[in-house]
Amino acid sequence: MIVRSLYNVSRQMDVLQQKQENNAANTANVSTPGFKYQDLIQRTMQEYELCNNAGGAGSNQRQELGSINFGTEIDEAYTDFSQGALKQTGIYTDLAISGKGFFAVQLDDGTMGFTRNGNFRVDENGQLATQEGYKVLGIDPQGNISGINLQNDSMNVDKKGYINGTQQKILTVDFRDYGAFELKGNTIYASGQGFQATESAVNQGFLESSNVNMLDQMVKMMEVSREFESNQRALKVINSTLEKTVNDVGRV
Repeated sequence: MIVRSLYNVSRQMDVLQQKQENNAANTANVSTPGFKYQDLIQRTMQEYELCNNAGGAGSNQRQELGSINFGTEIDEAYTDFSQGALKQTGIYTDLAISGKGFFAVQLDDGTMGFTRNGNFRVDENGQLATQEGYKVLGIDPQGNISGINLQNDSMNVDKKGYINGTQQKILTVDFRDYGAFELKGNTIYASGQGFQATESAVNQGFLESSNVNMLDQMVKMMEVSREFESNQRALKVINSTLEKTVNDVGRV
């Protein structure tokens, strides 16, 4: 049981390390436009029943010893998609969505990615793109989806996402289940499910701030740090007990 306790505490420390790394990632992206706060949910691992067939006159009988589990593990990563505050920048390539929805972009493999980060730029081909170089997608009245070519390095977008002087509209989409998202980058997601168009307002010259609460993150980091220190002390006690047990047994 001493060895099992040693294993369980070590496993819990690994879980705490993952949670602290996640808290650090949230904190590092507090100023990243459109970044969505992520939390790691831990759970107790499956319990197993213990038994043996030892013990005096009843050695031929099954003896129930109770249950045991092997510590905790990370169950899932939960992302909070609540909207961040809108911050005015005055830059014409900056866009922000009010309400639900995501901007659609074309990833390197030709598939679509989805993001709330509207910190766009004009790429070397004169098209609207993310800072990573992914093309921002638009849609025309016929339903054709393509990149957005800017004329004379300028663009005017109304609240419905229509680009003045063109037949294109900024493609904004939404999903029934955000749980099916796969994180491709700090603010870009992929999804295997079908999307639907959204009529949420598009605000030009604005960026959506991260929804990370810095105070909450600092509190979480301190809590994890203290729990980690407690497990370190427990690990030291268990290790000391194991050492004494081995030494005492050796003397017998």
